[in-house]
Amino acid sequence: MTSLKLNERFWCTNYPTTLDGNAGTWFKTLRPGSIYNFAQLKYLFLTNFMQLRKYKGDSHSIIGCKQKEGESVREYFTRFINSTLDVPGHDEGLISGAFAWGLLPGPLSKKLMGKKPQTRAELKEKAERYLR
Repeated sequence: MTSLKLNERFWCTNYPTTLDGNAGTWFKTLRPGSIYNFAQLKYLFLTNFMQLRKYKGDSHSIIGCKQKEGESVREYFTRFINSTLDVPGHDEGLISGAFAWGLLPGPLSKKLMGKKPQTRAELKEKAERYLR
């Protein structure tokens, strides 16, 4: 296999042909002659489209998820579990504790405060049993 090292002039000339949609529209708004090298073009592209990157949550996003006034336990449970899917390397104990902490006062919150579930599966089982 032969690896070809293409020069910067080639990339600056041919890169725009690979763009379509929002990226193509963005590129067409650049003033002619305003880009001096491929590194500058790459920097401008990344800074313009960086906000579209998918957010990966952390433990704060799990702890900050709380049941809203008027939100059913089922809706809160679904929203909570979906928010934990974006958090890599999460602790199962943190998830069940944060869920119980985020619940509005009521029968399920009292039940979870007694014997806290240790895993997401236990949490799901207790929540589903309550919802039935």
